[in-house]
Amino acid sequence: MHVAAVVVNYHTGPVLGDCLRRVLRCPELAELVLVDNGSAPGELDALLAEIDDRRVIRLDLPSNPGFAVACNRGARASHSPWLLFLNPDCLVEPDTLERLAGRLHGREALGVLGALLVDEQGRPDPASLRRDPLPARAIASALGLDRFDAFDGVPIPIPYGSREPIQGDAVSGALMLIKRDAFAAARGFDEGYFMHAEDLDLCRRIRELGFEIWCDPAVRVVHIKGVSSRRRPFRVAMAKHRGLLRYFDKFDGPNTAWPVRVLVRLGAWSRLGVDLLRTALRRR
Repeated sequence: MHVAAVVVNYHTGPVLGDCLRRVLRCPELAELVLVDNGSAPGELDALLAEIDDRRVIRLDLPSNPGFAVACNRGARASHSPWLLFLNPDCLVEPDTLERLAGRLHGREALGVLGALLVDEQGRPDPASLRRDPLPARAIASALGLDRFDAFDGVPIPIPYGSREPIQGDAVSGALMLIKRDAFAAARGFDEGYFMHAEDLDLCRRIRELGFEIWCDPAVRVVHIKGVSSRRRPFRVAMAKHRGLLRYFDKFDGPNTAWPVRVLVRLGAWSRLGVDLLRTALRRR
């Protein structure tokens, strides 16, 4: 398997070097496209000079047009039949791509494959495998009702110690291995998203084309969340809010009764207020 990795950088600091060195150790990696969304002049020069690998392609987007735009630019700059969208705060192992590739055999319909993302303490990220965030599911997750068997939330629980792949609706955009044919058929990420929810959107459109979304929980990847967002937490909170509303309006809003649409918006604005308040308190 030949893979082109696309890494989008926005002031991620030292963890970026660790991410790049690790993915370059994967024998399946044919190309690594580093898309830089507005670093200071010279910020990456020393790192890339130290790495000095001909597989690295650098793209500079100084205006920071957002994650979705950067990913699409990175995909267009590469040619391999598989695309790995990888956050700069995800730390793969040398055999990560090999182990993921082993899950592709016999699954011709597979379009997107993810891994089990864990934090530095080994705790699983609920975003590793998800259902479409339909209004009822989003409400159940927001209220914590998905702890009960009677309610389905957005995250799909992955049993502890599970070794077999699990099919779902979406995997996290922090690490997505995507068949280029599926990505091209879906016309890539929707560039109307700045950041957040674009991965849910892409997975849904890829599924609508007949491809399948899978997660391999036997492959664990450490994800140090929030490295970039710490610089501008209020902007990140607003982008997440707008992204989720854009997703709802695009896919589910037109077929939802107007009282529910009103409730969704009220809930979204309330959640934004809580997130902004928490952010302000943490910064004090």
